Amino acid sequence: MLLLNGIIGVRELVNSRHHFIKAVLGGAMAGLLLFTISSQASAAKVDKNYAVKTTTKLSERARVVSVKDPTTMTTAIWNYPYLSNKNAKKTHWLKNYTNKTLLVTKQETLKNGMKYDYVQVANKPTVKGWVYSKWIRQMTMASLGDSITKGWTGSDYAANPYPEVTGTDMGMSVTNYGENNGEVTGDTNLDLTYNIEKHSFKNTDVITIAYGVNDYFHVLSLAKIQSVLDADLTESQTKYPDAQIVGILPMDCYVLDPDTNTYVNAGSTLYKDHAYTLGDVRDTEKAVYEKHNVKVFNWADYESEFLPTDDSRLTFFGDNRLHPTAASYEKMGKVLATYLEANLK
Repeated sequence: MLLLNGIIGVRELVNSRHHFIKAVLGGAMAGLLLFTISSQASAAKVDKNYAVKTTTKLSERARVVSVKDPTTMTTAIWNYPYLSNKNAKKTHWLKNYTNKTLLVTKQETLKNGMKYDYVQVANKPTVKGWVYSKWIRQMTMASLGDSITKGWTGSDYAANPYPEVTGTDMGMSVTNYGENNGEVTGDTNLDLTYNIEKHSFKNTDVITIAYGVNDYFHVLSLAKIQSVLDADLTESQTKYPDAQIVGILPMDCYVLDPDTNTYVNAGSTLYKDHAYTLGDVRDTEKAVYEKHNVKVFNWADYESEFLPTDDSRLTFFGDNRLHPTAASYEKMGKVLATYLEANLK
């Protein structure tokens, strides 16, 4: 009897161990199967036609293309171009950045011809990645103004007026609407009102407005400058609510003082029978721009750099008094670019 019980005990022990090993092996197999399924579910597909063929460096500012309802966009920002890498995944939704400036630093062309741009949100650098190129476009800038905007040096036109220098530095395309003798208050095709009424800025991201010095020379009333600028800004903001307008105040220039027969700074000088200075024009324009919540850029803030002394006019201006040299336009464009980089949305 004792011998029989011993044999039964041994069999139970063997069976118990057999079931234990079977359970362990079964659990391991189940775990392996679950891991395999999980890995397959999270792994991204890769298509050889989406392999990266070329990479090109870029330096552009861009915006998301306009769509009727941005909230319906399903386009993503990816850590790798879609289907080009097994680790490719969505990191952000592009629709959340439709009104933001995107910095584009490179572009990859895939084997199938598709292009992806590497972008970074300008004011939120942690948001970055690859976007299908057709969903973004290069930013555009329109520059309205007088002969200084156009690039007149006093004897010829600069190859790179300040708006073009600014656009190149910032990676924006530029259309220069500057015209010699352009005014705020004028009623010809040279002037602000004509540009606002006759040109479309529907697809323009940035509009710079730079008039005032010719009004100082020709217009007797500051009130007229104020009323026309106010009306034109109202029209512009109504037509183009998404455009960022920047008011550029007139740069100091030099006028001949008839009493001393010397050139003096117009910023603090009454011109002929006018009862105001160029500084007064700046103050008037600034007040109107601020009323419309428009960013204001003032060349006078950089006067210590451009015109540290009265004698500096002899080298800064091509005609010694009003129109910058080609080299001066280069400096101006870079200064404006720095300002815009800090102030654009």
